[in-house]
Amino acid sequence: MNDDEPPAAPDPGDAGVDRALAAWTALAPPADFADRVLAARGAPRRSRWPRRAAVVGGIAAAGAAAVVAAALWRAPHRAASGTLIARQRTSQALGDRGIAVAEPDSELTWRVDDRGAAELTQRAGDVFYRVERGEPFVVHTPAGDVRVTGTCFRIEVEPMNTTQKMLLSGVAGAAVAAAVLVTVYEGHVIAETRSARTELPAGSTAALGPGGEATIGGAVATPGDDGHDDGHATREQLLVRTRQQQAQLAQLRARLAAVETAAGRKPGGEAPDEAEPGRLWHDPSPERLAEWVAECRIRVDEPSLERWSPLTGPDAERGIAAGEVAGYNEAITEMRKRWKDLVRSLYLETTGDTAGADTLSTEAMRHEIEDKSPPGESQAIHQRLAQERAGQAAPPADLARTSALERLVRTWAQLGDQSEAALARRLGAPRAHAIRGDGWSSRSDQSGCPAPAGGH
Repeated sequence: MNDDEPPAAPDPGDAGVDRALAAWTALAPPADFADRVLAARGAPRRSRWPRRAAVVGGIAAAGAAAVVAAALWRAPHRAASGTLIARQRTSQALGDRGIAVAEPDSELTWRVDDRGAAELTQRAGDVFYRVERGEPFVVHTPAGDVRVTGTCFRIEVEPMNTTQKMLLSGVAGAAVAAAVLVTVYEGHVIAETRSARTELPAGSTAALGPGGEATIGGAVATPGDDGHDDGHATREQLLVRTRQQQAQLAQLRARLAAVETAAGRKPGGEAPDEAEPGRLWHDPSPERLAEWVAECRIRVDEPSLERWSPLTGPDAERGIAAGEVAGYNEAITEMRKRWKDLVRSLYLETTGDTAGADTLSTEAMRHEIEDKSPPGESQAIHQRLAQERAGQAAPPADLARTSALERLVRTWAQLGDQSEAALARRLGAPRAHAIRGDGWSSRSDQSGCPAPAGGH
């Protein structure tokens, strides 16, 4: 209908509708409502709207306003970004797009924009993801990209330990030697390398090789891995699937037991070097320290300074009484500030990026320092620290002459002792030692020697 046509008359056969319309008092929208809506969407402003019939116009405009507002409005996403270097199993919210559960030694950065689109980079480690449906969600890895919408999946970036490789050999065969292993539990993902694009349904696994190749392995034993949804599977199909899963689980358990036995550890228990009778985890014996020199191995514990928040009451797990809370908070707050100030200064020395130093988290600055250091330097520092702790070498006479990364690692390696000393100044040495116990909440056991000269 055009602007000059009268509104269509109500159906005379429906007296109830007539009475309802007659009783309705229409609310006219604000005069500049349309302009404000269009301006919010970035559209050019219009000087005025065409005039409409008076009676119908009031009702139609109010209804149209609600329709326009509902159509144009979208629930905003929470933009988020960050960096995670996991020293222990860590759950990390990725804005409102999902959750990442990172195993120790995993490295992950992420950015989620206000539309919900997410872009992540996983450089190392084993990370499980649960992703909500929505805008694109991409994980970049050293071997390729993994694209998803809404699903549960895992990405493992080598190096993998011997136990993992042996377990995964039964699932992916030759894929265990690859750089990245992708396992899909729900939904589906697309794995892209330089030379392949592979769609992976739930219950499948694929290896992305360093040369750009993609190898699809055997199916993972999960409900629905025969291509049928559990909601439509027959009782017989479910029983067959359950028996297959139980058989595979038994095989994996047997293989794990064999690996643990070969490694000299009790199946299901800790490795023999995890604990020494009469020694604290963070205080290995001189004999153990001497053994670790060959592995360039060091142990570090600290009170999770980068993620720590003050106690609000007694901590039964640590044995911190109500009267000790204030002293504990003061000590760890002091250590947290000292650590952050040092990392910031080293970050500025390495990058000269003042804006980044003012906005990045301590973890992100640490990662930048490590990323911009020469290849192999981290392993060389571990080697020197292992030798020094075993009494086979002396520390540098002047730390100021060492690299930013070495000063970072050396300070990090002392955080456990320094945090105990800071607490001792408030609560006394015996209580500080007891609260630290077998180690602070964040523990790291790292090894890896530099490659021999001329090696690869």
